[in-house]
Amino acid sequence: TSCSPGMEDEPPPMEPKPTTKMVGRGDVQEPPRKATQIKEVADSTLQFLHFEIIEYCRRTCKGNTSKAIAKMDEMGVQVGARLAERYTSALVRLSQQLDTIKFICKEFWISTFKKQADKLQTNYLGIYVVHDYKFPWFTRLSNTKDEVKEAQALAALATGIIKGALENMGMKAKVTCELTTLPRCSFTIVDKKTLPGTGVSAVGNKKGAATSNPK
Repeated sequence: TSCSPGMEDEPPPMEPKPTTKMVGRGDVQEPPRKATQIKEVADSTLQFLHFEIIEYCRRTCKGNTSKAIAKMDEMGVQVGARLAERYTSALVRLSQQLDTIKFICKEFWISTFKKQADKLQTNYLGIYVVHDYKFPWFTRLSNTKDEVKEAQALAALATGIIKGALENMGMKAKVTCELTTLPRCSFTIVDKKTLPGTGVSAVGNKKGAATSNPK
């Protein structure tokens, strides 16, 4: 996805260093074999749950796609709010909107989607674009017509989760997902307090948002 006019890239946070264990005279990286095996099983189970949720929404909405998408979004909002409550329970409440978005891109993304978002763009006026070049929920999907439909349904759940997390952290936002070539996608977050048609935030200020540096 090309950069939108006026959008600036936020530098990505530093990748965490691998853990080491003292063995003999030097540091040796621990083999993550057991943890990796557990993670693979958990991911497979989660993917199965995702598709069961899709089928449940389609059945209850009697095949109406738009209603099923809306229902998945609503479910996602509830899940996202609970996850944010859990992940932020021991943290000081973030006062700057940009810090909240960075938390979503890193800590929340890792805990929820098992990886960090790849790129964050913002105009510092309440509009943010989060890029994920290999979104985990889409990695086993191809770009066929049927599987793109599955990805759209999963995207509705994901956008709901992000929206619910932001609301729990004090930011009401509109969240949309743009699918490019699977598993690549981008999420656009627009602060609902942004004045329509102006791109100027009704609260806060550009200077306050710009002072936050990535960790």
